[in-house]
Amino acid sequence: MQSRSISTFFDMLEFGEYPNQFCLAAVIQACSNSKNAWIGKIIFGFVIKSGYFESDVCIGCALIDMFVNGCGDLGSANKVFDIMPERNAGTWTLMITRYSQLGQPKDAIELFIDMVASGFIPDRFTFSSTISACAELELLSLGQQLHSLVVKSRLTLDVCVGCGLVDMYVKCAVDGSMVNSRKVFDRMPDHNVMSWTATIMGYVQSGGHDKEAIELYCRMIKVQVVPSHFTFSSLLKACGNLSDPAAGEQIYTNTVKHGLASVNCVGNSLVSIYARSGRMEDARKAFDILFEKNLVSYNTIVDGVCQEFGFQ
Repeated sequence: MQSRSISTFFDMLEFGEYPNQFCLAAVIQACSNSKNAWIGKIIFGFVIKSGYFESDVCIGCALIDMFVNGCGDLGSANKVFDIMPERNAGTWTLMITRYSQLGQPKDAIELFIDMVASGFIPDRFTFSSTISACAELELLSLGQQLHSLVVKSRLTLDVCVGCGLVDMYVKCAVDGSMVNSRKVFDRMPDHNVMSWTATIMGYVQSGGHDKEAIELYCRMIKVQVVPSHFTFSSLLKACGNLSDPAAGEQIYTNTVKHGLASVNCVGNSLVSIYARSGRMEDARKAFDILFEKNLVSYNTIVDGVCQEFGFQ
């Protein structure tokens, strides 16, 4: 479909038709992948010559995505952002989100501060990305300030923002406390698989709260929310931490029912449960049936074998 859009665009030019800003934004979006990004760069030159770049925000946003998704080039995306004569809240949010997603949390936070200083109002997507950046840098104080802004902006009921806050408080907690994360979770009026999973993962990651993770999973099942492979992977890790392969097998049975047993992170967690419980025959069986083995899979089974034979 993307290739067809691009070829149609060039056919349009051959027939002497002049594209408008909507057409240009659409064809640039079609170039937002590694296969077609080089064509997008050519169209970028056409956009500059046409004068549409100075007058249309959507084209600038499409170019930012093209450089990020198509080339992995945050530098060029930032240059496009910097030379855009007009920006709106969506443009700022897009750039903040891309910085956060591509492992540049500090830049994401700095851009958020510039956005607010420039008089633009952040929305739920802006807050979600910036809170995630704070979580990565473990900036509790700034995260709490963002939480206050979220409250003032009346976005505390938003699931995406809530999940970000749960994750932020987990990663920023010095003593492994889940108190603040759980408060955020409990105050959310509606929960989806993301919010349940974020809190369950938080309990497992913070250490010493594996039973609470399993208890929360039981509540999740009661309200008929379908777990994801991330949910199951975290729960299996909790069972491994508790050296409870029986509970792990019950949870793994549910992964099979939901068609998620072949997902790497789920299978690896099952291997780990058996290995940590000294059941190496079961660990090897779980390892052998993995649909696709990765470095984690091999490290897990090798660690188990080393423990079995008393090697450090």
